[in-house]
Amino acid sequence: MNNIKVTHANKKHKDFIIHANKVINNVNETEQTNELELNIEKDYFCNNPKFECLVAEIDDKPVGMILYSYFYWANDGQVLWISQMFIEEKYRKYGVFFKLIKKLREENPDIKIVSCATGEENKRMQKILKYYGANEINLKFYYKKV
Repeated sequence: MNNIKVTHANKKHKDFIIHANKVINNVNETEQTNELELNIEKDYFCNNPKFECLVAEIDDKPVGMILYSYFYWANDGQVLWISQMFIEEKYRKYGVFFKLIKKLREENPDIKIVSCATGEENKRMQKILKYYGANEINLKFYYKKV
């Protein structure tokens, strides 16, 4: 499918990003919250965004996205952290994911480490990550809301 356009998310993509977040949380069987919905204006649509988001469109309709940010890992240096990847089910197997990954690589040529986490239940994403040569590491992730 050659009519896939990848761009940085803008306000017209807000509802799609929130929708994707809910679907991902459901697939991963993680807690459903409305934090992204409540905070997207101040966290992304602002002068100093806390994350980046690429959106794939077909005929001006958002069909996929990658939400990411950066952190520093002492053993590896700067890491691009993929928080979420999502393609609408109807548009899977049309190359949308590959276009998003290509754009992500083009915009981050100096990044040597990409990291992400996925739910144990999300077998599709695990398969995709392995296809791209990602290695599963034996770390447990913890978080605490403060």
